[in-house]
Amino acid sequence: MPTYALLGATGATGSAVLRCLLASPPPDLELHILVRSRTKLLKAFPSLANKTDCTIRIIEGTSTSTNALQQCLEDADVAFMCVADNASTKGVSLTTDTVAAILDTLQMLRKLQASDYHAPTILQLRSASLNPKLSCQVPRFVYNIVSFCLHYNHLDVVAACELYESAAAKGLLDYIYVDPPTIHDAFGTNRTGHKLIDCNPSVCAKQETALSYADLGASFVEIAERREQFRNQPVGVTATGKAKETWGVLAGYLFDGARGRVRGWMDDEKKGNGNKTASLFLYCGM
Repeated sequence: MPTYALLGATGATGSAVLRCLLASPPPDLELHILVRSRTKLLKAFPSLANKTDCTIRIIEGTSTSTNALQQCLEDADVAFMCVADNASTKGVSLTTDTVAAILDTLQMLRKLQASDYHAPTILQLRSASLNPKLSCQVPRFVYNIVSFCLHYNHLDVVAACELYESAAAKGLLDYIYVDPPTIHDAFGTNRTGHKLIDCNPSVCAKQETALSYADLGASFVEIAERREQFRNQPVGVTATGKAKETWGVLAGYLFDGARGRVRGWMDDEKKGNGNKTASLFLYCGM
């Protein structure tokens, strides 16, 4: 009987994962869902109240609460880490803070359970931009613009990934980085098909430019089922059908990110440490 933990189920990614799990749950699934608002979750997914083909437990709390995380992660085989922030401003740290709290919780569980402790596999949403074998398929000019605009958001994710890798080396957990291209149609429910991309070969398979959130959710569920194959690796996701593209929304995120990057640079200049700004381009990601 697999036990899955879903951290953040009311955002676009978490909702897509949950929708896919509810549509076709693994046999005898036990699902722990961590959300800030139980009411908001049940409003979005009223069928949770009377679901009978799997066991569902809803935990209300923040993503940095070790008490809530302990209830969610205890005995979990897989954890879908869907807590994220679209903002890209200096100092953004939601992903890093959440992962740090996850590690604290797992350390506590390992101490309590001793030899009975089972290291979960954490599926972390990342980005093809942070995977050199996938980002090399993007025109360099486009890659540089995206990296500039999402600089602080990417730094947050990179710092979180470093925490994962350190914890995995100590046997606390396994991780898988899920690297999609641009993601579109938040909260859309129409799946048009996806395919996973093995990032072990020196040259990866082609990744399409756009992927829907619905297909991203389905890819998370497939990766969970194939977690032994992708343990402690990145895996790309690409669309096999035509996704509904919402470039206006993504352009808004890039614009806000560019504004945040400029403000961060100006702040560094005022403090006289502009030359110390961390360079994302030094990060190799593997």
